[in-house]
Amino acid sequence: MHDESIQAYVEAVRGLLGRGGFERTGNPQEAKRFRVTHIRDFLDRAGQPEERRTVHVAGSKGKGSTAAMVESILRAAGAHTLLLTSPDVHQARERVRVDGEPLDHATFARLAQRLLGDEATEGWSYFELVTVLGWLAGAEAGCDWQVLEVGLGGRLDTTNVIARKDVAMVLPIDLEHTAILGDTIPEVAGEKAGILTGPCEAVVAPLRESAIDVVRAKAAEAGATLHEVTTECAMRVTGQSLDGQTLDLRTPLRTYRRLQLPLIGRHQAENAAAAVLAAELAWASTGVELPAPAVTQGLAGVVWPGRFEVLRRRPLIIGDALHTPLAATRFRETVEALALRRPRVLVAGFLGGRDAAAVARALLGPDGEAMTMVVVTAPSSDRAADPGEVEEAFRAEGAPVQRAADVATAVELARDLAGEDGTVLVAGSLYTVSEAREHVLGVTGDRAYGLR
Repeated sequence: MHDESIQAYVEAVRGLLGRGGFERTGNPQEAKRFRVTHIRDFLDRAGQPEERRTVHVAGSKGKGSTAAMVESILRAAGAHTLLLTSPDVHQARERVRVDGEPLDHATFARLAQRLLGDEATEGWSYFELVTVLGWLAGAEAGCDWQVLEVGLGGRLDTTNVIARKDVAMVLPIDLEHTAILGDTIPEVAGEKAGILTGPCEAVVAPLRESAIDVVRAKAAEAGATLHEVTTECAMRVTGQSLDGQTLDLRTPLRTYRRLQLPLIGRHQAENAAAAVLAAELAWASTGVELPAPAVTQGLAGVVWPGRFEVLRRRPLIIGDALHTPLAATRFRETVEALALRRPRVLVAGFLGGRDAAAVARALLGPDGEAMTMVVVTAPSSDRAADPGEVEEAFRAEGAPVQRAADVATAVELARDLAGEDGTVLVAGSLYTVSEAREHVLGVTGDRAYGLR
């Protein structure tokens, strides 16, 4: 890695971050200005670098993990892939992966400067710029498949500029970003189902009735063929540990035995079922059945950090990015299913705009005793929630709470409280988990370059 490449990368990312937008500010008014027509016009003039076979993934929970699984399976089948996800864990370039690898510093910097220097992009947000950067990178690399994770919502998300999709996925839906997406599950579902823009294969994960009704109606309106995972697939977890899980899966195409998935938690097994079904349908659009070894190899090789990830074995430290009550419930259920050792000390740090009370309640469980103690902190983001409000949310549920000035301090305090035989659980914003990973694993992130 050359110093010149790093310097160019840092300057480019600083320029991108300076463009702001909802992801940077958290201001709902920014999101209410979402539109895609200007992106469509730019891409048309640029020769449609976004056009390739596509799997599009929306939902409140599991989008990134599922997108990574689909991409890994398609790549194992021989596809030349582009994966666009957000947010990144450590460096902005992780959002754009070609054949499973983050874009290199030099290429990211070159494409970023190309966009920043184009007067047509004046007024674009950070997210819009990085998404289009990804499409330019995919075109340069000759990628023939892409898996796109929606940034926010779906209907007006930048990724929804794609005119034709082979597969669109709607994953579990929860109340989130209510100031933008609506105050009810049907309203949020309507925004998520907005990725159903025309005929395609629509894969739908298990949803509550009020959400599935909306998705079914939208699929019918768009002429999409609906595939509900609950009716078309059967999945059984046959073993799980801190190394991952083993599962059997039946799809309309075949039955898979003893699939190895390195991601932990029943929710990830459910994501895997949706991902396999989506990959099968996507590959079938080429006129060929998806090879069984692609599923076996793709799932076994998937990498998705920061999602119930074991950062250290002794003391046991686990990091999990979550922001909705549903995700928090799944996290707690996984902790209890694995019977993780006590004392369990939770490090919690959220972004503002989340329902801290509902997330705290879900993390602590019905009896309030899933966690032994809570250490509240704030990630180093301008969007971080007031730690005082987060602390009050946990105290209201009866949890013993301490506060730490930053994530690294919180992790060290939690380690002391848990002892060598206990468990430290870092949960909340991906920013919080990212900082914990950098502290525990010594990872170099954009923060080390003065970015963020």
